[in-house]
Amino acid sequence: MPEFIIGARGHDFGRHTPEELLTSIGKAGFHCTQLAYTKAIEGVKSYADVTPELVEATKAAVAASGVSIAVDGTYVELSYADEDKRRAEVAKVLSQIPVAKALGAGCMGSETTNMAKQPGVTRKEAQEALLRSLGEILPLCEEQGVLFAVECVYYHAMNTPEAVKMVLDTMASPNLRVICDFANYVGPENASVDAQRRIWDKVGSWYGDKIAAVHFKGQNFQPDGTLYSTSLEDSCVDYAGGFAMLKAMPQAALPVLREEAVPARAASDIAFIRRFCI
Repeated sequence: MPEFIIGARGHDFGRHTPEELLTSIGKAGFHCTQLAYTKAIEGVKSYADVTPELVEATKAAVAASGVSIAVDGTYVELSYADEDKRRAEVAKVLSQIPVAKALGAGCMGSETTNMAKQPGVTRKEAQEALLRSLGEILPLCEEQGVLFAVECVYYHAMNTPEAVKMVLDTMASPNLRVICDFANYVGPENASVDAQRRIWDKVGSWYGDKIAAVHFKGQNFQPDGTLYSTSLEDSCVDYAGGFAMLKAMPQAALPVLREEAVPARAASDIAFIRRFCI
């Protein structure tokens, strides 16, 4: 069974210097983080603002706080069918691969583009764009020794376990990994526990050994199917089934990152998450 290391998404704590951010995450009781420079660090408006000096300050903050960088979060749109837009997004990732390497991040990570952002584009076209993007990103990751993880979201280009398996099989890269957010696999049509268990069976058997990080958040659905965020206690997500799958995986350790964290609720959230990790 992997060792589960409980952490939190950095920008849920607001924008700070690296030292202030990692110190506050550590004081809340978390041991690792997903760091997105453009969302969590003061003065960073674009990836061009991630300077060598800032990276060194981040490394110093990691050492002082004991809070490791589980995921270097690159919030990019890898599935744009428009080639100019897609290449611009890929360029952002390429610029950050040396940063992830310098930080010793467990992986880089990105979702795969909300289908609502490009009306008229089919999911097949979006997935083909994603494959082109990964084909440009993964060679440098392999050269630099950096893992790159993509995240399944049921309303994005890569939206099902079947789609994730296709991407992994097609790219066949030793450096391609998966971020597993249980909530992001669940739509209103498959929110029952039985339906979720079928999803976890696919995830675990098809690519569970490729999971590099786990996201943990609460969600539920209105009677009309509208998604809304909830506390962990009020969530419809089958965490027990998901973690039963994860416990059978061969990874030595897995970061479990609280998303949508409220710092004042950190202690109760950590206690809730820990129930599934033992």
